[in-house]
Amino acid sequence: MSDPKIKMYERALAREKAARKEAERILEEKSLELYHKSEELRVSNSKLEDIVKERTSELEGVFENIVDAYVVMDLMGTVIKMNQAAEELLGYTIKDGLNLIELVHPDEVQKASKGFEELYTAGSVTDFHIKIVIASGKTCLVHINASLVRNASGKVIAAQGIVRDITQEKAAEQRLIDSENRLSALILNLESGILLEDEHRNVVITNNRFCDFFSISATPDQLIGVNCENAASESKDLFKNPEEFISRINTLTQNKEQVLSDELKLKDGRILERDFIPIYEDGAYKGHLWTYRDVTLRRKFRESIEAERQKYSDIIANMNLGLIEVNLDDEILMINNSFEAMSGYIEAELLGKKGMEVLLTNEARSLLEQENKNRLKGKSNSYEVEAITKSGEIRHWLISGAPNYNLNGKVIGSIGIHLDITELKSLEIQKENLLKKLEKSNDELQEYAHVVSHDLKSPLRSINALVNWIKDDNEGVLTEETKSHLEMIETTLEKMEQLISDVLEYSSVGSENAAPEKVDLQEVLADIETLLHCPEHITLTIHPDLPTVNGDKVKLQQLFQNLMSNAIRYCDKEKGLIEVGFTENKTHYTFTVKDNGIGIPKEYHDKIFKIFQSLNNHKDSTGIGLSIVKKIVDLYKGSIWLESTVGEGTTFFFTLQK
Repeated sequence: MSDPKIKMYERALAREKAARKEAERILEEKSLELYHKSEELRVSNSKLEDIVKERTSELEGVFENIVDAYVVMDLMGTVIKMNQAAEELLGYTIKDGLNLIELVHPDEVQKASKGFEELYTAGSVTDFHIKIVIASGKTCLVHINASLVRNASGKVIAAQGIVRDITQEKAAEQRLIDSENRLSALILNLESGILLEDEHRNVVITNNRFCDFFSISATPDQLIGVNCENAASESKDLFKNPEEFISRINTLTQNKEQVLSDELKLKDGRILERDFIPIYEDGAYKGHLWTYRDVTLRRKFRESIEAERQKYSDIIANMNLGLIEVNLDDEILMINNSFEAMSGYIEAELLGKKGMEVLLTNEARSLLEQENKNRLKGKSNSYEVEAITKSGEIRHWLISGAPNYNLNGKVIGSIGIHLDITELKSLEIQKENLLKKLEKSNDELQEYAHVVSHDLKSPLRSINALVNWIKDDNEGVLTEETKSHLEMIETTLEKMEQLISDVLEYSSVGSENAAPEKVDLQEVLADIETLLHCPEHITLTIHPDLPTVNGDKVKLQQLFQNLMSNAIRYCDKEKGLIEVGFTENKTHYTFTVKDNGIGIPKEYHDKIFKIFQSLNNHKDSTGIGLSIVKKIVDLYKGSIWLESTVGEGTTFFFTLQK
């Protein structure tokens, strides 16, 4: 034990000794007063003991048969007689020379003094409670009934008393009181309205919620003892059917049988749910308990849920998608009308059967088994299977499956939405065949275009050579008109050759499948600037930080070169201006090619992107350049448009994906 604890213990012992000395002093004073009042009280202790023994011997038979602790003490508090029950209670024997004053708990010394004074004055004390400390050190609460013992002459010679340990009884009583207080507080503040009536229908207990339900201004305490038969009549007008409310109460109280969840509808729209519980004690009717609950929100919520459930049940039953629900063993629990139509089975034919065994081909079963494992992991997915209808027809189904959970979040099966894609599958096969044919046709067309281009250019070159021979052979002979005609022939031949080249170039766009690469547009524009031989009166400005994009370098060069060539070709100003720039967002680059040329009328903005469409009859124009531009932009999933004012210039915009 640490030093502070020793000191604390010593201080407690000192206080206890001081309290006991004070009690002894008080008792000694009282005893001396009594001794002074009677000479017979001044006899020696030995003579007193003889007299007491003589007196108590007369009660020996009674003394030995008392169940409770019985103690006899002299006027100084020293025990001179005690039975076995007293020895068991106090932990002492008569030989210990026990003084009862020494047993009193230090906190109860003053109370003990008053008790002894009452005993000496009145001759007895009853129902006296005091705490004592027994031999084991345990504190006990005892109940004492005591009286004075007198000799034959009527003189007080001792005191006797019956002592009973009520520690546990008092604790149990306190627990009961605490429990009643807690129960009372709980009932008073319950969300349910509580009304307890006795067999005569008088209020025993009620609570605040009950008063709120029935708009009662009195407090629960003020209602105790009120007869409910009259009170019910006063509250009946709160209900939609007042007379039914009263008659129902009378029926329940007369039958005296338990009824749960009785529904009451009030005029203000509230719905109360009521329980009636009769109370019996040893077979005798002692009253009944009413409990009321406001279920307005719950009832409306339930009605709303039921309406939603019915709505979605109707949707599920009649939607064009087949729905099926299975458990963890793939046993079918439910199908809708559309699934019946898809499979050819009615619901009764499939319930309880394994879906994959009845509905799927052997190849599809292995796929479904894997998907069912994914359902257990909480995964959803879509997949295609080959299904067998009741008639034996093979159909293609697209299934979107998801796990089905219970209220505890545990997977209990799966739900599948089925779409019959047999016709789509057939169209897909046709599409694949058409694509193959188209690819073959494109290859053949490309080859044909090259052949035609070569075959067409050969006679053009021959005609051009013949014209040159004619000019050489007849130099100095031909008239000016003839020379002009021959020049027109040469110009036409050049235009036809350019047209053939442009057609070949147009047909080639999109036919090559070169893998995209990183293309630095700054380098591409530098190459174009070198190739174009821009006239001195035209200023070409290129953005200094053009981006790097994914694509084919040749096609991107064609794209910019055609737009810039057009800007040069249709420049009618003494000081021409061409600007190439760009902006960007998260997904695309937007490029611009701006000029201050002749401009393009509004009605031609869409027309100029079509093949062989030209704004004017410029000698260098074949009407194909902007068609090639449009085709390249489309190839890269971009868009192209323009803004233009006639006489002021044009700005072409086009986008490329990042």
